[in-house]
Amino acid sequence: MEFRISKNEFLRGLRLAQGIADRKSTMPMLANVLLRTQGKNQLLVAATDLNVSLTAELKSQNAHEGGITLGAKNLYELIVNAPGDEITLKKADNHWAEIRSGKVTYRIVGMPDRDFPKVPDHREAQYSTVESAVVKEMIERTLFSVCNDETRFHLNGVFFESDGSKARMVSTDGHRLSKVERTIANGPKLSAGVIIPKKGLLEIRKVLDAGPQCKLAIKTPHLFLVQEDIALAVKLIDAQFPPYEQVIPKEHKKVITVDRVRFIDGLRRAQLMSSETRGVKVAATKEGITITSDNPDLGEVREELDADYSGEPIAIGFNPKYVVELLGQMGSDQITIKLGGELDPGLIEPTGGDTYLGVVMPMRI
Repeated sequence: MEFRISKNEFLRGLRLAQGIADRKSTMPMLANVLLRTQGKNQLLVAATDLNVSLTAELKSQNAHEGGITLGAKNLYELIVNAPGDEITLKKADNHWAEIRSGKVTYRIVGMPDRDFPKVPDHREAQYSTVESAVVKEMIERTLFSVCNDETRFHLNGVFFESDGSKARMVSTDGHRLSKVERTIANGPKLSAGVIIPKKGLLEIRKVLDAGPQCKLAIKTPHLFLVQEDIALAVKLIDAQFPPYEQVIPKEHKKVITVDRVRFIDGLRRAQLMSSETRGVKVAATKEGITITSDNPDLGEVREELDADYSGEPIAIGFNPKYVVELLGQMGSDQITIKLGGELDPGLIEPTGGDTYLGVVMPMRI
C-alpha cells in the first residue's frame, strides 16, 4: 500500500476521525483510524467507537492498493506538524507505516486493516436534503440540557421527531427541559421519535460546518448524515423518551416580561452568592422583579430590575445556572417567564414568535 495526498485533504478526514476514535476503550483497535486505498484516486479514512462511525473518501494518488490502521490521535498530530504540503504514506513490513513530508520521515507502528470493525453502510439509507445551519441551530439549542448521568441512559441524548415538514428536538435532565421546532421542507418522515446520543450530536455538529446542505436519514438503529464525501453513522439510543409534553406547563396565571440580557446579568451576580443547594429567588410585583440570594457562608445580594408584570405578587426559586444557560440560547431582546405557582415549573420563552422554549423546575428557598 502506498499513496500521496495533500496535507490539507488528509487533515480534513483525520480531524474528524481522531475525535471519534476511542482511546479509552479496552479494544486497542478502536483508538485507530483505518486507511484503505480505493482505486487510483481515492483514500478511505474511517474511525469508530462502535456507537459513532465516520467514513471520509478523500482525493489521493494511489501507487499500490492496500490498507492499514494507525493510532488516530498520533497520526493526526504528526500530519498537523508535517512541514510539507504533501504527504506520502507507505505500508512497510509488520504493519509499520512510513510517512514522508518534505525532508521528514516518520516510521510508526500500526495494526492490520482486516481487524478493523465493520462500519455501518450509509449507502443503503434513503436521504432527505436539509439545511445544515438549521440542524446545527437545533442541536445547539438542546444539547446543553442533555442529562450526563449515564444510569439514566434514556435521557443521555436529544429526542428527535420529524413529520416531513416540521422537525422538533427536545432534551431534559430532569431539572430543566429545552424544546425547539423548525420547518424543514422535505425532511425525514419518522413514524416515531428517536433519541440521538450526545457524542453523536457533537460529531454531527462538526460535520455540519463543512457545507450549506447535508443529507439526513434514519434507518434504525442508526442515524446517517452525509456531507459530500464525509458520512457519519450514529447509533441511536434504544430507550423510551419520557412524555415531555406533560412537563411543559399549559396554564400560566402569571406572565413576566423582562429584558433578557439584564436578567442574565442579574442572575449571574446572584449566582455568586448561591450554592448547589441554595438557589436564587425571583420575586415579581407590579413594580418589577427582585432577584435575591443569600448564603450563610458568603453573604447576600439583592437586585431590582424593571419588568412588565400585572399579577399578584409571586416568588419562586431557581438554580441560576439552568436559567442562564437557557437564556443564552435565546436571541430576542425580551423574554417571558410564565408561572403557575411557587412550586410549579417555570416556562421561559423568547418574545417574537420563535418556536423555542425552556422549562426549569423550581427550587425550595
